[in-house]
Amino acid sequence: MPLFTFENGSGDTIERLVPKGCEAVDVDGVEYCRSNTPESFAMTGRAVGIPSQKEQVKDGYYKLECEKGSRFLKKSLFSTKQIKKAWGF
Repeated sequence: MPLFTFENGSGDTIERLVPKGCEAVDVDGVEYCRSNTPESFAMTGRAVGIPSQKEQVKDGYYKLECEKGSRFLKKSLFSTKQIKKAWGF
């Protein structure tokens, strides 16, 4: 069942899940008609965009440091100075 916005004569609005095609609902003796305004919706959860390249590099370094510990710097192609610069230190 879709979610629709309904409005009464005095401008009060409510949202209800109703079967498709329902044009009016009665709530506590007050009749609400389906609104003609465009419907919007929101999805719950964690909505994030793609991180910047700098953030992706930081995340990559962090992952490698967690996996390899102190061995990370010994096999890295980058100097300690370059890594600190990428981290923003």
